Amino acid sequence: PLAWGLPSTTMTVDDPQDPLPAIEKECRHHCPKYLKELEECTARVEALHASAKPGEEIAAHCTGQYQDFWHCIDHCAAPKLFAVLK
Repeated sequence: PLAWGLPSTTMTVDDPQDPLPAIEKECRHHCPKYLKELEECTARVEALHASAKPGEEIAAHCTGQYQDFWHCIDHCAAPKLFAVLK
């Protein structure tokens, strides 16, 4: 239906679905080393934040591990994604 001349934004069964989230989920098992490193880093950083004194600034982060994990996921997902794109 049209409201004020604009097309409806509700999705129908025929609307295409983004295949990337499912492909990324499938690719997680290709990257266990990076996932483990990210989870271990996250646990360390969370422990540091939990033990920090009020107002104490914690500079620790897991940016490198996060980027390594997603690089691995992207490397796995790219050929699968392009295979399903038309």
